Amino acid sequence: MGQLPDKGQEKARATYDAAKAGQFVMPEDGATRLAAKCDKLIDGLEDEIAGAKHLTQVTGFPDLPSGLALTKGFSAKGQEYIDTLKAFRLAALQYKAAYLAAGKQFTEAEAANQAAIKYAAKQLEDNA
Repeated sequence: MGQLPDKGQEKARATYDAAKAGQFVMPEDGATRLAAKCDKLIDGLEDEIAGAKHLTQVTGFPDLPSGLALTKGFSAKGQEYIDTLKAFRLAALQYKAAYLAAGKQFTEAEAANQAAIKYAAKQLEDNA
């Protein structure tokens, strides 16, 4: 396995950079509301990731070359689904940081950005 698929992380990073540079701004209350929605999305994705672990543990196919191939293929699809959910979670963390920075809540934005960096590093470490 490698890094997570890009499911919006690049755009989220660019949005964060634009907000830090003052090119993307929004009212503080709007930024706070959007950050709270990101938190809700992050929590939901984490629940889904935890519930999807069984998708990588496929059983029931015969112990034949075709059965082993099917087991491997379906397990890989389960992992692909989990990796996609993790990519969405990372993008949500990054957008939270971007919205907070756009609302000039720089301390909170930096904390959210650090959480995103920590999560990305953990995913790279886990997939090494």
